[in-house]
Amino acid sequence: MRRPLAVLAALVTGLTVAGCSADAPGPVRAEPSTSSPAAGSSAGCGKPSPGSGRHTFGGRAYSLTLPPYDGVKPVPLILDLHGLHSNGFQQALYGRLGSAGPQRGFAVVEPEAAPGRDGWKLPGMAKGSADIAYMGKLLDHLEQTLCVDHAREFAAGFSNGAGLSAALVCGLRGRLAAIAPVAGLNLTRPCAGAPPTTIVAFHGDADPIVPYRGGEPFGGDRTRVPGWMRPLDGRFHLPPVATLTAQWARTFGCGPAATKTVGGEVRHVRYTGCRDGATVELYAVAGGGHTWPGSFSIGAGKTTTRIDATKLALDAFAAH
Repeated sequence: MRRPLAVLAALVTGLTVAGCSADAPGPVRAEPSTSSPAAGSSAGCGKPSPGSGRHTFGGRAYSLTLPPYDGVKPVPLILDLHGLHSNGFQQALYGRLGSAGPQRGFAVVEPEAAPGRDGWKLPGMAKGSADIAYMGKLLDHLEQTLCVDHAREFAAGFSNGAGLSAALVCGLRGRLAAIAPVAGLNLTRPCAGAPPTTIVAFHGDADPIVPYRGGEPFGGDRTRVPGWMRPLDGRFHLPPVATLTAQWARTFGCGPAATKTVGGEVRHVRYTGCRDGATVELYAVAGGGHTWPGSFSIGAGKTTTRIDATKLALDAFAAH
């Protein structure tokens, strides 16, 4: 395994440009998981625990960290998705969900991307539903082997992983209760009739990789986008993060936004009154770079310490 501190700078390139255009945000359509479990205990309840550690499923590795676990009481579960040119171990170090989540009662899973492709496919790319389908099957597998509360399944991610977490809202047809995309909400667009899902998003307004105000990623340097990530329509224009946040809120039937400033440099926009009790929130960091708020610097611009995205994501998940 590569030394984590030597390669964490690779996280700054964790994005995709799939499904983007210069027009107003449009729908993203993807093949959903075939499983739509009802609320309650999963089939894995009462079975021997697989234990925390490294596991494999479907030809890919994933790391599992369990909270105090008796195999009888269902636990909530978080999919924690790494950025491009990163991996699950590095994501656990950077986002800290793998350590903080179990302390608050969550099982946390850090999956790896497909072999030979250190990032996630998203709608709009060739075979853009592949990773959505895999995540649905992985959740099926985890429900079969763990005692999971499948009414409390969540996803978080950084950059390219943030885009996948947002794509799962439509792709898994409401299977997730909430998502927390960091530095990548505008990599995926809402689909028509998206199932109400709580979203708590974070983005720096000076992000040099995934531009907060929209436009081309990487400042227009298309050579930094791997060929397998390039959109089928050839369009590289990302919509503004604030526009996407408002569109998700409209799609969920939310009321007007309430806005306040946190710590003097973070603009917090919150939509409530959404269908099914969902909320939509955006923490926009003034001068913030392509970073995870509250974590250490990875050399991709300013990192705020006025908020902690890890704690705020877990607070939102715990509210469900």
